[in-house]
Amino acid sequence: MKFYNKVALVTGGTSGIGYSVAERLMKEGAKVVIVGRNVEKGEKAIQKLKEIHSDVMYLSVDISNSNDVKKMVRKTVSSFGKLDVAFNNAGNAEGKPALTHEYSEDDFDKMMGVTIKGVWLCLKYEIQEMLKTGGGAIVNTSSLDALICSAGTTAYAAGKSGVIALTRAVAQEYGTYGIRVNALTPGAIRTPMIESKFQDLTIEQAKLLEDKYSNFNAAGRIGKPEEAAAAVIWLLSDEASYITGQNIIVDGGVSFIN
Repeated sequence: MKFYNKVALVTGGTSGIGYSVAERLMKEGAKVVIVGRNVEKGEKAIQKLKEIHSDVMYLSVDISNSNDVKKMVRKTVSSFGKLDVAFNNAGNAEGKPALTHEYSEDDFDKMMGVTIKGVWLCLKYEIQEMLKTGGGAIVNTSSLDALICSAGTTAYAAGKSGVIALTRAVAQEYGTYGIRVNALTPGAIRTPMIESKFQDLTIEQAKLLEDKYSNFNAAGRIGKPEEAAAAVIWLLSDEASYITGQNIIVDGGVSFIN
């Protein structure tokens, strides 16, 4: 029970890596608030998580909105008394890839609003509460696109690269206050974002896409959400007490063979 009597906040917590982290935290004794924009998905996630224990809450939040984020953190603290750990996992991968000269300014602003500003806002208000209780641990989700950029993903790649830089800067600022901040950079993990790429494909097309992902890394397969979650759980735990400002890559070996 590594997180017994601890309070955790997980954005993007209704599915994929975020849900797996919330589930592990609860099994390890934490009281958890999960955050996501889709209310239906949030309610389904809560029903499943309550089978572990009842100290869990769902909030619908736009993390690019300062007032929403402020209320999110305040609601967490007013409900469970404090904030010990946070996984800032919410992101924006919506929209089709587009070359820079064809990408709209509005889409760029929306992408940055969630991908980088949203993480900054979460950090801002989470840290305010952690300073009151003498410390905490935070993990921010980046992406392999921050390291291995693809054509048509300029805004997303820029935002996720910013998450890594933001993580390192904030880790420097608050290390002596007992607050650790690290980043998770996942590769191809079987999340709803990856699964959406398989929609409307024939069996043959789906196999070709699966093979493409699998042949792209040393592990020879797409990762599981719980595999990425295991890294997050370790970073949030006291076992990683001397780890801060780091970018932990969970990609099956893509980044070292490409």
